[in-house]
Amino acid sequence: MKCVQTIAGVLAIVGLGYIAGVGHSLLRELPVILGASASTSTQPVPEDNTPAIDAPDQQPDLQPDPTPAQIDDPELPKGDDFDARLDAAVPDGMLTLRQAHQMWIDGAYFVDSRLRSEYDEGHISLAAYLTAATMFTDEGEAEMQSIPPDAQVVIYCLGGDECDASLNTKAILEQFGYTDLSIMGVGYDEWAAAGLPTSLTDEEGSP
Repeated sequence: MKCVQTIAGVLAIVGLGYIAGVGHSLLRELPVILGASASTSTQPVPEDNTPAIDAPDQQPDLQPDPTPAQIDDPELPKGDDFDARLDAAVPDGMLTLRQAHQMWIDGAYFVDSRLRSEYDEGHISLAAYLTAATMFTDEGEAEMQSIPPDAQVVIYCLGGDECDASLNTKAILEQFGYTDLSIMGVGYDEWAAAGLPTSLTDEEGSP
């Protein structure tokens, strides 16, 4: 009887060991699934194991910088009287007001040859102050260095039969090698009276 009990005990122990072993084997073959790490990329990896390349940040469409332009030209008045002012007769070989204004729009250099006090009180916008006398000063040399010798240059003073200052300035500029020189046949007063662009020295700073 005691032998039977002993055998039964051994079988019970063996059975429990077998069950524990089977359970352990099943647990080892189950896959372990962990939550996604915060540093793990969710981007799929190509089948050829080539690392994925992040797409570059989309850049906004860039527009080219606008080209610098002349001072905005005000809308000119219309009418026969205004046209007559623009086309008023001038001495032979000189520019009418209309021609001079068009050259200003096209970017020609303008040179004021009147007295300095007159220039300071008002002059054509963007015009440099340059006379036959100032060309041989530091100021005059600086002005000439800013004007290319082959550029279009329009010279003006009082206009009409009183254009001696412009004629003298033109003659000396020719000696310095300037090749495209014109004289406006009317003066600054006619330009300003027509409502064309003007400036004060204080507005632009010393030229």
